[in-house]
Amino acid sequence: MRVALLNQFYPPGVAPTGQALQDLARALAARGHEVHVLCSRGSYGDVPARGPEGREDDVTVHRLGGSGPARLSLARKLAGHAAFMARLGLASRGLARPDVVVALATPPFLGLLASFVPRWRGVARVEWVMDVYPDVLAAHGILGRGAAPFRFLESRSRGQLRSAAAVIALGPFMARALAPRVADPWRLTWVPLWAEAPSGPAPAEAVAQMRRSRGWAEGETVLLYSGNMGRGHRIAEFMDAAEKLAPSGPRWAFLGGGPRRGEIEALARARPEARVQLLPYEPRERLRASLSAADVHLASLSTPWQGLIVPSKVQAAFAVARPVIFVGPRDSEGAAWTLESGGGWVVGEGDGTGLLAAVDQARDPQERWRRGQAGLAFARAHFDPATNTERIARVVEEAAR
Repeated sequence: MRVALLNQFYPPGVAPTGQALQDLARALAARGHEVHVLCSRGSYGDVPARGPEGREDDVTVHRLGGSGPARLSLARKLAGHAAFMARLGLASRGLARPDVVVALATPPFLGLLASFVPRWRGVARVEWVMDVYPDVLAAHGILGRGAAPFRFLESRSRGQLRSAAAVIALGPFMARALAPRVADPWRLTWVPLWAEAPSGPAPAEAVAQMRRSRGWAEGETVLLYSGNMGRGHRIAEFMDAAEKLAPSGPRWAFLGGGPRRGEIEALARARPEARVQLLPYEPRERLRASLSAADVHLASLSTPWQGLIVPSKVQAAFAVARPVIFVGPRDSEGAAWTLESGGGWVVGEGDGTGLLAAVDQARDPQERWRRGQAGLAFARAHFDPATNTERIARVVEEAAR
């Protein structure tokens, strides 16, 4: 069958949604389908993303013009989303009618646009939800839940999901949040995102080289926050702990970008003794070594964002057998997976004492190894990319039928 995959970002950009979409595109192509990806030439996190257009991994990639880096202000990001959606509507005229359309919910309401494209009317549509809109706008404080704009967007979201042949969430708590908006329970499923294949840490020499390139001494304990530093993530607890432990504490490395990066940069300048280090995004081919170079990974979520986003930092850490310190509510995917696996520590929001205790335990190499191995076993059972892309591919095929 002919499949159209829609998302703003796609490799070589480093956006996690684009990387997941590439894995799905390859899986669908391997199953014999004709796959077309419609994406932007724009960048994510200031990393150039202008990849080739045309055939790539047996997938046809259509790049529809740039939209600027994702670190822009919210207003400019929304303008970029709107421009991409306009280009997508125009580009659809030249694309052969697909049998099924898969729309990632970034930018918001992309699936709604797909349902109005004349050539795609009546085509089965799968909504692969990465963020729950408009709820994330309320969590961010942009819209009040009782306000008319929120109610209008919520009704559009409900219509978008009810008209979908299938809806895929990223975890059980997100599925619970989406359930009232989906027409039939059997249309809704959840499949966790993944990082790289959970094959354990990178080779020792690659890890040693990565640590040397970052100035990390042998035997030094490094806590790594890798990926987007978004508005829905907790940062304050990590910053407070870094200040309290200061020179006697571990190194706190923050790799990536996002709206919260400025707060970390400010602390690093004001308190150099806190041992906070800022690093840029790494390309996908260096990611396994980058993740393996750290001793412990950091992940977080703010309560207002429960069920609305599912950061993939836990999956990334477990794939390379590294334990996680998760700060946030227990009723969230990251906390639940960390507790169920035994692959790390879960600390409540604002619990500075609990975080310091977790960091103290994490400085024990034997404890890190034990929890890292537990996380790796859990990743192999739940976060394997081949298994999970196959699950999603079957959902797409069934939706087309």
